[in-house]
Amino acid sequence: MNSQWFKIILPLTLCTFFYSAFAIQSDSIQSILDDQLLATEFNSEESVLEYLDLTTKLYSRSPTDALYYVTLLENKLDSEENKNGKAYILSKKGTYYWLQGIYDAALTAYFESLKLFEEFDNKIEVVKTLNNIGETYKKQKDYVQSARFIKSALAKLDEVEDFSPELILVNLGQLFMLQENYDSANYYLDQILQKDSVSEQSKGFTTLYKGITYRKIGRNDSAKFFLHQSLIYWSEINYARGFVESKIELAQVDIKQGNYSMAKQYLKDAETLALKINSLDLLLKAFQAKIDLFTIQGSKDSLVYYFNKYLKIQDSIFSSESRAEINKLSIQYGLAQKEKESYKIALEKSQLANKIENRTQFLILLIAALIISIVLIIYLRNKSTQLKSAHYKLKQQKEEIEQKQKKISSKSLELAKLNKELHNLNNNLEQRVMERTQKLNERNRQIAEFTYYNSHKLRAPVANVLGLINVIELTKDGEIDPIVLNHLKTSAMELDKVIFNLKNLLNLDEEN
Repeated sequence: MNSQWFKIILPLTLCTFFYSAFAIQSDSIQSILDDQLLATEFNSEESVLEYLDLTTKLYSRSPTDALYYVTLLENKLDSEENKNGKAYILSKKGTYYWLQGIYDAALTAYFESLKLFEEFDNKIEVVKTLNNIGETYKKQKDYVQSARFIKSALAKLDEVEDFSPELILVNLGQLFMLQENYDSANYYLDQILQKDSVSEQSKGFTTLYKGITYRKIGRNDSAKFFLHQSLIYWSEINYARGFVESKIELAQVDIKQGNYSMAKQYLKDAETLALKINSLDLLLKAFQAKIDLFTIQGSKDSLVYYFNKYLKIQDSIFSSESRAEINKLSIQYGLAQKEKESYKIALEKSQLANKIENRTQFLILLIAALIISIVLIIYLRNKSTQLKSAHYKLKQQKEEIEQKQKKISSKSLELAKLNKELHNLNNNLEQRVMERTQKLNERNRQIAEFTYYNSHKLRAPVANVLGLINVIELTKDGEIDPIVLNHLKTSAMELDKVIFNLKNLLNLDEEN
């Protein structure tokens, strides 16, 4: 009992765990996309392509969310009149719509992106977009338009370097095969096989479509050859769907050739593999081939059995197609709802932004008033400080002036005293001048008298002495005459007297 509960609970737990992990991862990608929408300016195509790569990761988990985020980016760039990566955004939208089977919306997006790629002269993307448009028309079974655009893509390949045409040639081969224009189909498929470097996948589709083409025109041996070749390529790349389709085609060739046992084996293998990969359209095709086989063989029981299985699969496919339509409508509805929510959120954000703006303006005015008040207070405070400082300086200057006035008063008293003394001196000046004049006159007289003595009284004795000395020098025997000596003595005494008088005269001058 416990073991049974464990078997039930364990798968549920694992499912819950993986679902939670999946949800967390999706939320993580959405959070990154939200952050990029808010923070990134998308000034280059590279930034747009990085964002679109994230939506590609999100698409495998939630196609609606992937489309929604691509639309959000488109709206953001449109509102900012930013054309960076616009063409890639539209191309990605077209691809997402195409994968969901919403072909009209895919065509609209592809055509808009094509116009932009042509304006920017992006030749590689022009070729890819033309091919995508052709494939979209092919899905709508509008083969004429499909051929027109795929051929246009092929024609423009001459302008593009390092771009393999194999995918476009495969698409054209399939297109003309579906139109039952087998010559054209072979023409384009042969071009692929003639190329040196072709991928294994392209070779597989090319040989498959050539096998179907040859089967349709009744060249069964050629059909078998190419279908067996396709099995080799599918084996190399391990492409199960290709295996199923090639074996069904081989079975149909064997049915035509009457190789019923081989046809049964091919169809058995195809049925087993189709069930394994849950490919209902190929399973229906295998059952149709078995119905044809059992109809030819006349095996009623087997015919009824597979006819009933055919009907069940057809009902299942119809239900699946209905679910696909419902899914497309659901995605469109979900996208519309998300856009509606986006507009609602944008409106709420706008209203909130207006409120914030109004409050911001009020706060700015309040802050401005506060700043003005603070500046005014600081200004008044500085003025008050300056006035106090000026008052203090004036007080100091007043005290200094008072001290200077006291000094000036003291100086004035001194000057008054000096003025009085000067007045007294001025009063005595004339008397002193007169006295001084008398003294100077007396002095002049004395000088004149001194000069007289010097020139007359003093000179005569000196001359006498000099003359007597000359007389003595002229005496031949060297004896001094007493008379001369007496005269010399007399002259010397007179000289002494004159000097004495001169001395008295000088003493008198000193006393005066």
